[in-house]
Amino acid sequence: MMSALKTPGSVFIAEEYMTPVSQTIRPLTEPLPSDCYEADDGIRIRPITPVFGAFIENLPWTVGLGGQNPQSIRTIKEAFDRYLVLVFQPQTASAQELRDFVRQFGPLFVHHADEGVIPVEGVLEVLQMLKEPDGEKLFGGVCWHADVTFRKPAGYLSALHAKQLPPVGGDTLFASTVAAFAALSSGMQKMLRKLEAVHSYSGPDAPDHPTETAVHPVVRRHPETGEEGLYLNRMFVTRFVGMTPKESEPLLKFLDEHMTRCEFTARISWTEGQLVMWDNRFTLHYPINDFSGHRRLLYRCAAMEN
Repeated sequence: MMSALKTPGSVFIAEEYMTPVSQTIRPLTEPLPSDCYEADDGIRIRPITPVFGAFIENLPWTVGLGGQNPQSIRTIKEAFDRYLVLVFQPQTASAQELRDFVRQFGPLFVHHADEGVIPVEGVLEVLQMLKEPDGEKLFGGVCWHADVTFRKPAGYLSALHAKQLPPVGGDTLFASTVAAFAALSSGMQKMLRKLEAVHSYSGPDAPDHPTETAVHPVVRRHPETGEEGLYLNRMFVTRFVGMTPKESEPLLKFLDEHMTRCEFTARISWTEGQLVMWDNRFTLHYPINDFSGHRRLLYRCAAMEN
């Protein structure tokens, strides 16, 4: 998909966009090149880890709004299919612009009313991911998860735009479920391909949510790259189809620990104005609630599968 990209002789990436990531064991997937790529129009793409994720330079994500530059959206889509997590350079943008950017990838998600769900006024598709200085809870900051797996069609991508940040802390972890699946034995892979899981907004240890519950295969295949990835998470998956929660627990625990091994992960440190987008079908994320006494505000918008 990235055939239009070429390797430059030398590319400088500012340190403020770089996030050191510990790599210990190379997964069984074909590793992504560790050098930079440059498209014909000067767009720079630098992998974050050998497994997944990329920094995007010289391509403001707002450039394609209003259909003005469809080629830029195609470039983003190709990079997104390949890297699963994209980090864009900081820029100022409104909630409406974030919504208009995300809607170019799929139908927009509107979250049902719940504690901690705070839509931007007049822009219901954009949520305020807000923690006040005296707050304790961080929305989504409980465990590794993917967004909107409790619906079918499920969540496709999420985009977060940083508006206000603490001076230190509040990073977000990401994990590639494609790399995690590839590192499993062939016997485990074969077994998992036969399983389905129940995803409920109510989460484990609670009755299934009356409307926000869906069943999905445990292994999904990327429609563009053909790669397979695990599709489950501890926040929403309650059990495997045909099993009780107690019977499901040992395998769920093993897979959760396996998917979040450090060699399958990346850690993003936020910069004000930065935008990060990720594929909820083939990644997990975990916002780290390690700060207090400071306000943190990010705008989130999500697109659904067609």
